[in-house]
Amino acid sequence: LLDIPSSALSGMCQMSVSGNREVVVDGCRGVLEYDDNVIRLATDKMSIRFAGRGLLIKVLTHSSAVVEGYITSIEFLV
Repeated sequence: LLDIPSSALSGMCQMSVSGNREVVVDGCRGVLEYDDNVIRLATDKMSIRFAGRGLLIKVLTHSSAVVEGYITSIEFLV
């Protein structure tokens, strides 16, 4: 485990990636772009862009999202 102070991680999102088929994003603040090939989500400090085929948002709550499909890339945009 890394010895990182919790204050350094405040406001950061957390992602759980299951292969190239599913990503759970905790800390999602909204959807910026959404179609079959690109999904872009807003977080507190950045946006996250998922590219692929057959992408969809399976679950969307006030603080998290589940992206499914064939994910070919994940970009972190500041």
